[in-house]
Amino acid sequence: MSAELQTVIQRYQLLARLTILLAQSSTRRELLETVHWHVAQLFVAPVTLLACVSATGDWDCLTMEGNRLHYKSFGREADGLLERVVDGTLRLTADVQQYAREEQFALRRVDEENQLPLAVAWMGVPLEVHGKLLGVLSIQSYALNTFNDQDLEFLDLFSRHFSLALENAALRERLERDARTDELTGLGNRRSFTYAAQRWSQGALPWTLAMIDLQGFKRVNDEEGHARGDQLLRQVGQLLRAAVDFEGEAFRLGGDEFALLLPGSGQENLARLQQLRSAVEGLMQTVLVRLNVGLAESWEQPVLTDLMHLADQRMYRAKEAQRFLS
Repeated sequence: MSAELQTVIQRYQLLARLTILLAQSSTRRELLETVHWHVAQLFVAPVTLLACVSATGDWDCLTMEGNRLHYKSFGREADGLLERVVDGTLRLTADVQQYAREEQFALRRVDEENQLPLAVAWMGVPLEVHGKLLGVLSIQSYALNTFNDQDLEFLDLFSRHFSLALENAALRERLERDARTDELTGLGNRRSFTYAAQRWSQGALPWTLAMIDLQGFKRVNDEEGHARGDQLLRQVGQLLRAAVDFEGEAFRLGGDEFALLLPGSGQENLARLQQLRSAVEGLMQTVLVRLNVGLAESWEQPVLTDLMHLADQRMYRAKEAQRFLS
């Protein structure tokens, strides 16, 4: 058997294995990792790029280089490397840096902090399902002339299987995200809160649980109507998201009840909560709406359910006493 025939057989065997593995991958990250580790059996290709078209039309790029995974979002360009793959202008080049200089456009590196050399040999194929563009898959190498037309043909064949797996993974991610998201406010829902609280409870750093009730919300629904009530909940959700400021997490548990997971002690978060209180009370002009907050610090109860019950009790005490905080 000739070496060329052996290579072809090896590639089709790998394609069959990859198709099975892709069907078992539930996220885009898992898909990228699966491809990255298996293409190394065929190519000297230490860099794998998956650029997905986001809901806003930008490029959401996942790059795997060695063991390093990096994410970055880019705006679409009128004429860039990925755009040329999509329109068919570029699929394979022995030296992508020289190509970019000759064509007079700048290359964008996804992982700017990476100290490894820039890729040289480059090939990429569009990912499409039923005429819909999902993204671009690129395989890259540090050495010149690593890939040939046969390599590109195999990558193009593989991309058809990969595109279907990518569409299925995106659907699963969207369904999982929807299952953990409150539809009205966009915050995490009760299910998401339970998962997140469990994760926080397993950490070593101190944190605070804030259970929140929106006092006066029923009057808003009764006097202003449910549409205004829904608008108020959305506004409160935006304020809660801003209040955590990427350091904590915010959730709507149902009705007019919310929760925050915050790093540090209750005292350390007091100013943050006071600002939140003022912002919420400024939302309504005709009906007085206040926050009732119950705080429980992670050290107070080692069992998560007991900690949640403690914060809930304190929130109801604040509500009964018509106080802001308990």
